[in-house]
Amino acid sequence: MVGRPSKKVYCEAKRKYDGKQCQAKGILCRNGRYVCRYHGGLSNGATTEEGKLKAYRNLLPFKNKTDEEIKKHIRQNTPKTRAW
Repeated sequence: MVGRPSKKVYCEAKRKYDGKQCQAKGILCRNGRYVCRYHGGLSNGATTEEGKLKAYRNLLPFKNKTDEEIKKHIRQNTPKTRAW
């Protein structure tokens, strides 16, 4: 037996095809959940303004807004420095 299976922390995400818990190793995220790298455990999200703009364009409240309106919203609602 390789590793320490009794100490392994599993990913808390559910699989699409059968609804059971993912069996991959979980990584502790900032929100307190354990998620594997396949379900976003290593993702930091969009960091550049262009990346955030692209992500916001796909959200329903921003579908009919122009790029300038979305950029204004991003600048108003994102902190300049990170607390951690």
